[in-house]
Amino acid sequence: MNGKTIATISWLLLGLCHATADADPRQPAGCFVLQKVGEQNVSDEKLASSKWTGIVIRERWASVAPTATTMNWAFLDAQVARAKRMNKRYVLGILTGNNAPAWLNVPLYMTAPYPWDPTMLSAHGRMVAELGKRYGSDPSLVGVHVSGPTRGPSGSLEMHLARGLQRQKGYSEDRLIAAWKQSIDQYAAAFPGCALISKGGVAPGGGNAAITQAVFDYLFTKYREHANVSHCALKASTNENALHHRLVVEMGRRGCRIGFEMVGPSAGGKDGQKEPLLRFGGSFDQALRIAKAANAQWLTIYQGDEKNLPD
Repeated sequence: MNGKTIATISWLLLGLCHATADADPRQPAGCFVLQKVGEQNVSDEKLASSKWTGIVIRERWASVAPTATTMNWAFLDAQVARAKRMNKRYVLGILTGNNAPAWLNVPLYMTAPYPWDPTMLSAHGRMVAELGKRYGSDPSLVGVHVSGPTRGPSGSLEMHLARGLQRQKGYSEDRLIAAWKQSIDQYAAAFPGCALISKGGVAPGGGNAAITQAVFDYLFTKYREHANVSHCALKASTNENALHHRLVVEMGRRGCRIGFEMVGPSAGGKDGQKEPLLRFGGSFDQALRIAKAANAQWLTIYQGDEKNLPD
């Protein structure tokens, strides 16, 4: 890589990763470090780096709501307090799917409630409302990931369908879309002051993104000022013509805010600190160029890549 290319990449990184997020509603901007679900594996020393705008704090629904009538805020409170103490912004993500609490007592498919189950969706709305009461007005909170009708057994925040779900009784694309819309409305009501982030993916799949596109359209049309969309598969070898990428990029061209999660070596060595490790298929800089070409406003990056960010 020649000196001119290095200088260009450094400028791009500085422009993206040192951005601020002062718009109303509050929006993610810059580079966020992704922490393990329900566990502090990003050290204080690592989080303190000036290279990070903030941190993505994730927890399981079952841990947040251990019973039908109680909430457990211990992990989230501690992580939010840490972020604020270090003057970092944060994004919240509550994993559902097979991370839903057992007390729901609803039918399961591949260890997760059916995405359209009305009992699950109603209980999810109550959890989101309590989450909003606790953190929604915090000026350090810049976004929440929309969850709810996610798949099992992974409990991903994306819209990918569990294998075989389309053959299950009661399945329809319209039903899945309606469930996601309901979840978006729940989060919008609970978090009117910050971004709503949909992680996308290709649903129902097999080259058909009718569900994903309908959900993106609903979020952007009804909550335009809050809408953010992303995918979590950005890497050096990302095909810019791939459907999951084109969906997000096209939303950006329509005026929606977009971001990406950088797929990387999060498990390499202790807390992802093994070196040297390349981005899948190439370098971090190659992945960054793809994000810049898409005009991404924010990135979520594994902590092992902190060394790739500018000082």
